[in-house]
This record gives sequence, C-alpha cells and structure tokens, in this order.
Amino acid sequence: MRKQILNAAITLSVIAALSIAGLAGLDRSLEANIPFDFMVGGEKLPAGKYTVERGVAQSAMVVRNWKAKRAASSITHEFEVRAGSKPLLVFHRYGDQYFLAKVITYSSGIELPKSKAEREAAKAKRDLLTMKDAEPEIVNVSAQIGQ
Repeated sequence: MRKQILNAAITLSVIAALSIAGLAGLDRSLEANIPFDFMVGGEKLPAGKYTVERGVAQSAMVVRNWKAKRAASSITHEFEVRAGSKPLLVFHRYGDQYFLAKVITYSSGIELPKSKAEREAAKAKRDLLTMKDAEPEIVNVSAQIGQ
C-alpha cells in the first residue's frame, strides 16, 4: 500500500513539473481576436477570439477558440525577443491564406515550422511571381496576456 501511494505521489509530481515547464516559453496564455480564417499546422481555423497556450510538452503550443469549440496544435521553436516586446501573433499571408508563424509575448517568442499547406502556398506564389516577390506578407495581430 505504501509503495502504491509513493508511486502515485511521484507520478503526480512529474505531471505537475511537466505542466509548469510547458508554460515556461509563454509567460501566460495569450488572447487575440483574429479577423480572418487561418491555418495552424494542417488545421484551418475560423476567424474569432483565440487563446494561445503552451502544451504539456515545452515545445508544443495549442490555439483554441472556446466558442467555436475548435483547436489546433503545433510543435514550436523558441527564439529571443527584446524585453518589453508587445504581445503579437504573426501570420504569413499568401493571397487569401493566412498561416500562424510566430507568437510573441513581453519576454519570449515561439516560432511554428512551415506546414505542408504553407509550403504549397509559397510554391504557388513563386510560380506566379518572380523569386524576389515570393516572400509572404507579414500580418501582425495584437494580443493580450490572458487571465
């Protein structure tokens, strides 16, 4: 019985440590009203109010629209931002397609890898334009630190 209690306590401690470590890259959750449909990974999400949080693993991120009951997740990579940066969601735009590319808080940033859909949109744009014009348009959406 004591061994089972000890194992349960250790398991709960590990879960708690992973949860806390998972929030380290984002100060807290971010909230933003996104005025256009967009993609995260391979998932298309409708315009609306979203919450962005770290996943259980530190390299994961979850984007949720509680009202529409939609969510998507992605693996991310951290990058440095200057202290006091404004919270932003950064999107790459190709024509009428938007792809979440970066999440920036006051003290940290995370970057999403390009999805297959974004690579295909970039290739389609390159096929229509000269190579120097193939870069995506950068669209910033202001965010607020969640409660």
